[in-house]
Amino acid sequence: MDNCDLEKLSVSGGVKLHPAFTPAVTDYTVTVESRVSKVTLDLLTSDCGASYSILFGDGSRTVKLNDGLNRVEIEVVAEDGTIKRYSVGITKLSAKIAELSSLIVEGDIPLRPTFSSKVYEYNSIVPFHCSAVTLLPKVPDKNIKVTVNEADSSQPVLLNFGDTVVEISVCSADGSNSQVYTVLVTRELIPMAVTFTDGKQQLDYECPVSLSAFYRPVSISHSDPKHIFSRPYIEMLARRSKVDPLSDCPLGDGWKVVELDLDREMSAALVKCFFTYRGCDSVMKLSELGSHFLDCPHKPTRDLDAKDVTETSWYKKHFASSSCLETETKHQLEVRNWEKRLQMTAGEDSVDKLCALAKDHLKLYRQHLPKPGDMLQYEDGQSPLQSLEQAAVHYASAIRLSSRDARLHFLLGLVLEEQHYATEMYGLQRKADRDRDELSDAKSTARQDDILAVCKLHGFLGTPTVENQLQALDKEYQQLKEQGQSSKADYVQTLYIWLSKKTGKDSGSAARDEENCVHRALMKYLDAWSLSPDSWEYNLHVGRLLLLQGRSREALQHLQSGLALRPLHPALRSYHRSIILHWAGSLLQQEQKATEDTEKEAALFLQQGLEHFVSQCCSKSWVEQDPSEPLSSLSTQFLRGLLTLGQLRQRNTLSEKSMSAEQVYHIVAVLTAQSVSQCVCRGEVSRQLEWVLLDAHFALLQRLIQQGECQAKAGIKRQSLVAKRCQALTALIRLTSIASCQELLDMQERACQLAVVTTPRDSHALCLLGLAQLAQYDNNPNSDRSKEAITDACLSFQASIELENKTQSGEPPEQLSKQKWWQDRQEAENEKATKQSIAQPAGVKGPSDTSVAKRGVRRGGGGPGQARVAAAVTKAPAPAPPAPIRGGKAARTAAKTPAARGRAGAAAKPDGSVKPSNSGAKPLLPAIKSKQDCRPDTVETAEERPVEDRVSVSTPVNRRSHISRLGLARALSRSAGTQDQAKHLYQEVISIAPVVHDAYIELVQLLETSDPQAAVEVYCRFPLKPVAEQSFDDAFITGEIVCMLMMMEQYDHPQLGPSLVAYGKVMGLSCIEKYIDILDGKSMYKLLKSVYAKIHDRQEDDQDLQDFFRFKCWI
Repeated sequence: MDNCDLEKLSVSGGVKLHPAFTPAVTDYTVTVESRVSKVTLDLLTSDCGASYSILFGDGSRTVKLNDGLNRVEIEVVAEDGTIKRYSVGITKLSAKIAELSSLIVEGDIPLRPTFSSKVYEYNSIVPFHCSAVTLLPKVPDKNIKVTVNEADSSQPVLLNFGDTVVEISVCSADGSNSQVYTVLVTRELIPMAVTFTDGKQQLDYECPVSLSAFYRPVSISHSDPKHIFSRPYIEMLARRSKVDPLSDCPLGDGWKVVELDLDREMSAALVKCFFTYRGCDSVMKLSELGSHFLDCPHKPTRDLDAKDVTETSWYKKHFASSSCLETETKHQLEVRNWEKRLQMTAGEDSVDKLCALAKDHLKLYRQHLPKPGDMLQYEDGQSPLQSLEQAAVHYASAIRLSSRDARLHFLLGLVLEEQHYATEMYGLQRKADRDRDELSDAKSTARQDDILAVCKLHGFLGTPTVENQLQALDKEYQQLKEQGQSSKADYVQTLYIWLSKKTGKDSGSAARDEENCVHRALMKYLDAWSLSPDSWEYNLHVGRLLLLQGRSREALQHLQSGLALRPLHPALRSYHRSIILHWAGSLLQQEQKATEDTEKEAALFLQQGLEHFVSQCCSKSWVEQDPSEPLSSLSTQFLRGLLTLGQLRQRNTLSEKSMSAEQVYHIVAVLTAQSVSQCVCRGEVSRQLEWVLLDAHFALLQRLIQQGECQAKAGIKRQSLVAKRCQALTALIRLTSIASCQELLDMQERACQLAVVTTPRDSHALCLLGLAQLAQYDNNPNSDRSKEAITDACLSFQASIELENKTQSGEPPEQLSKQKWWQDRQEAENEKATKQSIAQPAGVKGPSDTSVAKRGVRRGGGGPGQARVAAAVTKAPAPAPPAPIRGGKAARTAAKTPAARGRAGAAAKPDGSVKPSNSGAKPLLPAIKSKQDCRPDTVETAEERPVEDRVSVSTPVNRRSHISRLGLARALSRSAGTQDQAKHLYQEVISIAPVVHDAYIELVQLLETSDPQAAVEVYCRFPLKPVAEQSFDDAFITGEIVCMLMMMEQYDHPQLGPSLVAYGKVMGLSCIEKYIDILDGKSMYKLLKSVYAKIHDRQEDDQDLQDFFRFKCWI
């Protein structure tokens, strides 16, 4: 009697209700296509005595629809009068709608952001081996037309090497509206170097940073010729300095131009398989290279031979009859104070639960790690570092419950080491640490002032490099000790330690600092090893960090123990060989001999480690490893081991079926460039990686020069490649975060000299050489070579200016013949030519050979790849040039010394590593050492075709530039007798490039003491942007105008008011308070009212301002 339910409710045309019909649910929705003008409701009551009525339109079951929502209500009345209403919202799509209802990428590839019909731009990242994707768009109305890149939406989209823009065009049912959704599909970077089959393409498509194919190429707007970089690397460099790395011109707004056409063009170019050295002769498009890597039959396997280990002399000596090696390491398990503090904060009493909680926090940490360019701002409790700290707390608390569990100690060590990388790579810090750092700034400044005072006492004037600062402190310490002033000597020693620690060059400084997470991690690894000395894993990590501490012999013992326990482990093999080289190199510096077997064994194991890494990278399951993993592209120890391998390959220590030195160096450059770009902050890890990148660049440059000199004709392409790589290396040195040091300056000068030797009439190359020579002078103006350096710098700049608008062909400029390094080179060439003419039979023509000298800086210490391998190898007919390996003792590390404003020399970006300065003359160019170094089959860049080299090409014409004039002005300003010439050149720079801040600043520095009024007028000529668009550099100039006018008491000067406004708006009112007080005291009320009104973007008659003015008694 009271049953008022419907038993059936449906809509004609097969349209489904949402949710599915059930009598108890009364609200439903349904959507129909735009062409549907009416629907019929199919209704049936549960009780035959009940009735229903349709409360819509004319009340019939056939419902005429309007566009949009049509709400139809059905009223059901039971026999006893009980009423129940059902509601059906029928939405008729408009024929004018042009949108998607869903968009997914086949294969569960995520879209970012999550799809919404009103969001039209997305991006998606796919693995490097994915060469095509299929997008699956869905529409709410099947009459809506959809195309993907103007093709059928079901067709797969072929992907470029880097970025591919996919456009999904949606057209409404009636054709009146359209909408385009775009998806930027980015393939991950192939972690290998790319070799094009065409030599010109190899040159044209080479990124200046990674020295491999452009990845997601972007160019710098208004650069001519166009300066193109891989996107991750130019974004990294642009975060450091807002200048074009190759031209030093300021980056303006909208400087980044995405080169999608170049990406597409490059992707169609033919390349060789990376495994050519293993016999693969396949050639494919660049876009197909990633998928080829997965299936290449020549790809290295992960199979290793245990006999490579068990047949070695050290294994037979120590492990043939015993399972372990007695090590020198003495360690006692104990609970340290910092560990007790961690243990006190957790209350869980189950080890398993604590470990599970730790794993959860580690997962959160990895999910929230910042990306390059992200703002490091987190809400309370949201920082990834806090998740990492909680993981450490849980593991430490688990140790409290089970102190004899070696695995727990090891896991805590891994977390502690990761905390180091979280700070150094990602810039993550606790608020308390940030506050402490801010509070210590004043103390740091005071210490730096004391250090500079000590430097002045010992003849180091101005702002000396870190080497000179450490040298002065060492001298002062020794003198004070001799005089018996122990308290003062202790303070100087404190300054020395502080400066060394502040700018540590290698990771060893972190491992030696007892408060550092790396040292604490070592303690936990040692705790684990002491409980389980037969674990290969614990021995590996103990050995790895002992190596950072410089305890090479102990590290070797642990790595040998681990390798004996796990002879097939590739990471142990690589580390073991690296430490053998490092340790043996130190001994052999004294003995001057090494065995050929040691060299071959080292090369074999390092090659196996690299091939294992390559094999991992070429699998679908590969993911980037943590920095603490032994075989990780973020591990400088692993990367330096590869540099060592490159050096050994130059000696042909392995079979032909192995990578060439060039391939190894190229892999290092690619991996390191990628790793540096991942560093969010410029800390210790970033500096170590930058050293590796610079060393790989220099090694490849040396090899290129050597190979070119072994050929009868270098060829136009090779000359262009040498010039391009020299320019790239000098750009990286100028923008590095490594501190200015002699080692860096020497590398820069050698690279610039190589560029000039290759193209002696290239105006830009001469300019870069002048900058490098000027930096050498500024590094130590009082050295024996300083006069030669400043004279050579002036000559290089003059030659650069004279060659503007002239072709790059012809005789070298006269200014080069006046420089000693050029004279020495010419003399060496003549001597070599004389010897060849005597040695050769008449009529036999020998190959052209340009003499270049061996790289002078030896390096060693601090990592597995930092062995002096050249000293460790004998029996070679002629030693190859030493591998480019970073040097410097850990104690003598570099500081970031702020350079004087405008004193831009080469390598003028201080921060990084140091080595005691050598004032003696050094050979500045690499030498050709042996014929085997020059074999054509070792060239892994693109093949050169001699026929193409003979094709005539138009000679480039040097462009006019302000940079040479600015450099010459700086060089001339160093001497009082030539400062008038410098002033004239600064004026010329300003006329050519009116937005270069440094020209104004440096010219004013020359004028302000003798003619302050003229100095003000120079600043007033600067073309300032509207205040809202001004930068901090602009604010420096406006602030200087205000300061100088106030000092001269020119309160009525027309630029005082605008400059106060601009400076106050950019830097804040607090920066101009002192000037406001002075003007108030001078009764400059009209000026003050105008300034305040403009700073606050109000009119002077604004009521609030009027009240403020009355309060200040200005009206």
